Amino acid sequence: MDFNKIKSFFSNIKINNIISKIKINVLNFFELTRAYALGVTFASCLIILSWAKFSEVFSYFNFFLLVFALCCIHLGANLFDDLIDVCLKLKKGETLETIHFNTFNPKAALIRNKTFSIKQVIIIISVLFALALLAGWYFVYIAGWEVAAYALVGAILVLFYPISSKYCLSELSIGLIYGPLMIMGGYWAVTAEFNQALFTLSLAIFSTALTLLHTHNIMDYEFDIQEGKKTIPILLRDKENSIYALKHLVALPYIIIVLGVILGIFNPKMLLTFIALPIGINLIKSLEDYINIRDVKFQPVWYLGPFENWDNIKKMNIEFYMYRLYLARNFLFFFALFAALGAIL
Repeated sequence: MDFNKIKSFFSNIKINNIISKIKINVLNFFELTRAYALGVTFASCLIILSWAKFSEVFSYFNFFLLVFALCCIHLGANLFDDLIDVCLKLKKGETLETIHFNTFNPKAALIRNKTFSIKQVIIIISVLFALALLAGWYFVYIAGWEVAAYALVGAILVLFYPISSKYCLSELSIGLIYGPLMIMGGYWAVTAEFNQALFTLSLAIFSTALTLLHTHNIMDYEFDIQEGKKTIPILLRDKENSIYALKHLVALPYIIIVLGVILGIFNPKMLLTFIALPIGINLIKSLEDYINIRDVKFQPVWYLGPFENWDNIKKMNIEFYMYRLYLARNFLFFFALFAALGAIL
């Protein structure tokens, strides 16, 4: 009997089990924190990189530290939002087993099924925000108090977001966070400078971020009414008016780009952003199908961007929801990507 082979066999089983557990934990963490939404943060980071790399003080170490910190804030904010919603339900006397959210997307599913306890969620949020805070102190040290000012405004908006829909400010909050605030704050953190042209571009990203949340709120229209929320679609009183508003939100970034090129604020290569326009057009058409309840097949295609985890989404019967949400996210990301390329080339 070859004891070395037996030893090797059991060692491999042990290693495979460890790898499998790590993989499951990582996937659970990504689901818990809604990591699929990180494309929004990456979009803003691409914009920051494309403009900051021309600065004399630019450092790739500082840039990637910034990306890490912003991802921690994004994931922590997502989880904080879910935790607040769960705790409000528990305060009303519900249990984790009976909590139900009026939304197509299975909100806080891993909290409700006790994969993660409330205590573990609080620890994860604390760690994510603590890591971001440590990075923030470093950037304050190298770039000045202005970084703290941007961070303070961002923290207020993040803490305010869970109740912002009561005041019809949820869309505005998201647009400000992922548009001017993140881009200009991030740019200052790695360059200690303010750039007027970049601020103009951040307004275009502000509009694409609004497009993403507006898409979400159109599909959650009936649910949000039941929950007593006040969103732009609810203020507009019907989905047809909301689609009309969406068309303007998709068009606005291109108006900013074209005017910027004409006025000499941007170089003509920024017109590369028009490559992302078909995604925006498909988003509008898809939402028009949604409100008219037509029989539409949801078939992701490569030129509309990634549609990750699609097989599981189909099993959950929410492809009609995630297809449109992915379109809105992909529109934001690829607009930012081509804007970044236009700035670099």
